[in-house]
Amino acid sequence: MKRTVILSGLVLVVIAAAAAAAWALHRTSAEDQAAEPTPETSVPSLPSAPAEPTPEEEEPTLESADRQRMEALAIEAAEIMTTWDPNEDFNQTEAELRAAHLMTDEMAESIIVPARPSTGPDWIEAAAAGATSRPSVEVNHATSDEVISVEATWVWITDDGTVTSNPRERRIFFFSFTEIDGELLISDYSWESV
Repeated sequence: MKRTVILSGLVLVVIAAAAAAAWALHRTSAEDQAAEPTPETSVPSLPSAPAEPTPEEEEPTLESADRQRMEALAIEAAEIMTTWDPNEDFNQTEAELRAAHLMTDEMAESIIVPARPSTGPDWIEAAAAGATSRPSVEVNHATSDEVISVEATWVWITDDGTVTSNPRERRIFFFSFTEIDGELLISDYSWESV
């Protein structure tokens, strides 16, 4: 009995599928016939209007131009903030102070330099080798319009171009901006190591 019910159900499904396919085929044929052009007498066409520019061809909007300016400023700041010379810099925060000219006065004044020096193994090895950090920075586009995120990595490299260390650490910066007297400035930033 159970077997008969299952077989009957399968037969009904096959019949329904066949009917749906036939209906779709018939409908498509009717649409194709309706879409076929009927022969008409040739009429000279009027010159067509110039095509509307596609979004890719349009001039950048003010909003996208502002975003480009913010991204450029964020990249510049992140690069400065991850360029360290362990034989000159007391700690990594000194690099953040070097980027203060890109910030509002309030933001620059809020940078607190720790009383302790940087003493991690990479820092100590770089100091011993006379190496400085060489950052590589790029915009992380997975953020909102109000915040620009930049990912920074770096290698420690000597003056003669020898890479002494290639840390796995990455630093993600988050920058907010304001415009003061026509100058775009960083109004806030933070970072995290990943």
